[in-house]
Amino acid sequence: MAAERAHLLDLHNDTAINVVGLLKGPVGTARRYGLRLDRFPLAADVAAVDMLGETRLTRLRDGIMAAVEVAGTVELECVRCLRAYAQPFVAEFAEEYRPTVDVRTGAGLDEVAVLDDDAVAATIDENHELDLGEVLRQETLVALPMRPDCGEDCPGPESLLGAPPAAPRDERFAALERLLEDESA
Repeated sequence: MAAERAHLLDLHNDTAINVVGLLKGPVGTARRYGLRLDRFPLAADVAAVDMLGETRLTRLRDGIMAAVEVAGTVELECVRCLRAYAQPFVAEFAEEYRPTVDVRTGAGLDEVAVLDDDAVAATIDENHELDLGEVLRQETLVALPMRPDCGEDCPGPESLLGAPPAAPRDERFAALERLLEDESA
């Protein structure tokens, strides 16, 4: 594994990769990149931390296939006790990226215009940079639980209420209470 990681290029706190060399290469050429993101924003108030993974880029006839595996942690709020907790996640996906300009001539490519709106995020820009950021953000959000809870040891909603108030004792039911005590003994 150490020898394998030696030729692996690393991305640290960056999701953009210049792929001009890969676009000029033959179909089937592949490159691997280690991916390490200390903090990666997912939404206005949610961020993934300590993301580690690997990206494999493969040259296709019309673009580049990015296969990504990443794991990390997101601080979420438990739906039962409303406390913050660290939620680990693993996201794995493959996405095809298409260039917006020809790598040899610099001319714009018309075929990108016919792609649907979801594919716009998966393009290689005019500087020949492939940015994993938006697709990685979407896939990470999908990998998170819909109803996050902090686990089996969750105290539940009772933890929000504190100790229940002592109910006033009605002396009229004291005889019934003694019967219950005798039955449990």
